[in-house]
Amino acid sequence: YFTVKALASTRMFPARGRKTFVTVKLRREAGRLVAEPVATGLSGAITTMLKADGFIEIPENQQFVEENEEVTVHLFKKA
Repeated sequence: YFTVKALASTRMFPARGRKTFVTVKLRREAGRLVAEPVATGLSGAITTMLKADGFIEIPENQQFVEENEEVTVHLFKKA
C-alpha cells in the first residue's frame, strides 16, 4: 500500500483488545490532509470501501486515536 500522513478528524475508538482497521476519506483543510472515518451503514463493507480513500490501522493495545493526532493512511490506490 502507498501511505500518506494525515490528521484524525475526530477521536476514534478501536474494538477492545483487537487490531482495528478504520476506513477513511481524505480531505485537505488549511493545507493539511485530514482523515475522516467513513460511516458504516447497513449496506455493508463494499459501499464503505467505495466511499473510502484508504484505511488506518489502530493496534490492539491503543485505547483510541485522539482528534488531530497524526495517523498513517494506507491508500487503496496510488495518490
